Amino acid sequence: MWDAARSAWRSPRLFAAVVLTLAVILGGFYRFHRLARWDMNGDEGTAWAAVVKPTLRQVAATFWLLENGGKFPLYDILLHEWVRVFGDSLFALRAMSAALGTIAIVLLFLAVSEICRSLGGEASAEAGEVGGAFAALIYALNLTMVLSDRTAREFPLLTVAELAQIIFFVRAQRRATWVDYLGIAVFTAMILPINYTASFLLFAEALWLGGLLLAKWAGSARAGAAAIFRPGIAVMAGIALLAPLLPGVFVSSRGAIQTGAVRWIKLQPISWPFTVLRDVAGRPALFRIFAALIAFGVWRQWRSARLASGFLAAWMLGPVLAVFLVTYLIEPMEFPRYVLIAFVGMFAFAGFGAGAVRSTAVRILLAVLIVHLSAPVLHNSLKVLREGAWREATAVADQAAAGDQIAVCPSFKLSVVRFYLPPERRAAAVGMEDKCSRAPVLILSGWGIVSNEEIAMAQACYPRVLAHLNRVEVRAR
Repeated sequence: MWDAARSAWRSPRLFAAVVLTLAVILGGFYRFHRLARWDMNGDEGTAWAAVVKPTLRQVAATFWLLENGGKFPLYDILLHEWVRVFGDSLFALRAMSAALGTIAIVLLFLAVSEICRSLGGEASAEAGEVGGAFAALIYALNLTMVLSDRTAREFPLLTVAELAQIIFFVRAQRRATWVDYLGIAVFTAMILPINYTASFLLFAEALWLGGLLLAKWAGSARAGAAAIFRPGIAVMAGIALLAPLLPGVFVSSRGAIQTGAVRWIKLQPISWPFTVLRDVAGRPALFRIFAALIAFGVWRQWRSARLASGFLAAWMLGPVLAVFLVTYLIEPMEFPRYVLIAFVGMFAFAGFGAGAVRSTAVRILLAVLIVHLSAPVLHNSLKVLREGAWREATAVADQAAAGDQIAVCPSFKLSVVRFYLPPERRAAAVGMEDKCSRAPVLILSGWGIVSNEEIAMAQACYPRVLAHLNRVEVRAR
């Protein structure tokens, strides 16, 4: 019994299984707990307005009418089918994202494990499992990822598809099977229509393959053993599958920029690539732990898993660099939501370093520290109301309107108000563009998002305040 206990204590695989189980349990809890606590936001209202249409054709038509551009309605089509089964309550709408976020915890474990096995060899396989479990735990308890996974938007689906693409991508560098190449092509073709920010991951993979090719030309035996051209061709094949759609993506993306859909994103300081990675950790102590683990992992596994370190560095830094270049060459795009996959890469890199720790006691201490520093931030943040009190504001406005119309400013919040109105009253909600509406009541929000002139005009048209709520006002003439 003593020998069995000592063997279990020292078993990396058992430790990884325990930590992964803990990550899935905690991650699932924080993603599903009181999922409808906050009222619907404007982005979710846009998704809801599309997915509740009775047919897929109408879903697609509404998507093109409401969305800014740069993507196709793949997420909306999936959510439409989900709503047909589970209904369109706020909990049901967000539950698909929460489920996808929980799946992503397991996929991140598999991705880190596969990176270590494929690029570090079988000698790194056990460390890769431990590292994958730590990465999964960090992801499961990260506030930014939890908030994303609690929102009815396409980013959880994108993260899942990107992780699947990464798994097939690194597998194809170790062995040549048609299943891996097919997986690369299929998931590459899938991620790009979900959101144009998926191109930032492809930029990171291009950097990695380019660096690997240079190392191979320089005579590196490790780089020479990894497949370069065939995985790259598989990525290009996935892009080629989208060839008929790419002109539409380009036109819609260009239209989004020209119409100012991303103009609210302000130019950030030159230090943004560093600060965005630092801030996503949630607490300075956690970021220092991540940085220390990354440095330790690179040092400890430099000889055995140098290529794994290189790929993880490209995964973490590539998307941030891509956004940085787009910002200074085209349009400001420095917004944390657009580099979520880079955050996941940092968690994977930190997990890689934790996997290099050999002492079971130190591993347990690391796991306890991650939970201790992450859980209170999550617990406290989930109590704070992050959205406007749209449910209450809609009820007040509906009563004050007495069957008449209800104006909404800004207009992109229209779908939120319609969601909270009774079905027979949804057509009563109307937008308020550049002139006073004839509606007797206005629901006003958007401070810091829409122009001060638009806010001032709305307040002048509706001078009486009926209710001042969290981030929302109900006003009358």
